[in-house]
Amino acid sequence: MTLLPSRATLFVSSLLISSLCLAEGEPAESVIKDSTKSAVSTFITAGKNLLGGVSEGVLDGRESVQGTDGAAIISSGEQMKDRITVEVLKLEPSEESVTITLGFKNSTDTQLRLINLGQTGALLAIDQAGYANRLTGLDNPDEVTVPPKIAVRQKFVFEGMNEAVSAVRMWGADYSVKK
Repeated sequence: MTLLPSRATLFVSSLLISSLCLAEGEPAESVIKDSTKSAVSTFITAGKNLLGGVSEGVLDGRESVQGTDGAAIISSGEQMKDRITVEVLKLEPSEESVTITLGFKNSTDTQLRLINLGQTGALLAIDQAGYANRLTGLDNPDEVTVPPKIAVRQKFVFEGMNEAVSAVRMWGADYSVKK
């Protein structure tokens, strides 16, 4: 486990380094600047690693345990293989957004819950020019539960498109829009 340095530790370290620099006769400003830069960089890296670990821990915890209703958790395209098929059912463009209805068909005897759909890049609308538009608004679900041996429809709202939608990308797999 990596401990994060406190503000006091950073301040004291900076003072000690600056006093050593003055004692050695080197330019104090340069050494103080470099040592502060190094300390802040280390602090930010540690914080980023801490937050990344928390996020991965939550995901691992959710994946390893069934839902309270017995649903198996799915959080990647790899986990969907041979269990869920996805189909683009309907497109409803408007001036500011496009609503896309997706169909999720569960081929197993177990209830499945797709999670983290609102995560950046998990679900994208791809236009004919090859540009992606992300989910928008608060109406989008972060998860979809699909009962055993049945399909469900779910609407998602994406940012407005300059070109017509050609596919929806979910966890790296593209699902074509029917013409």
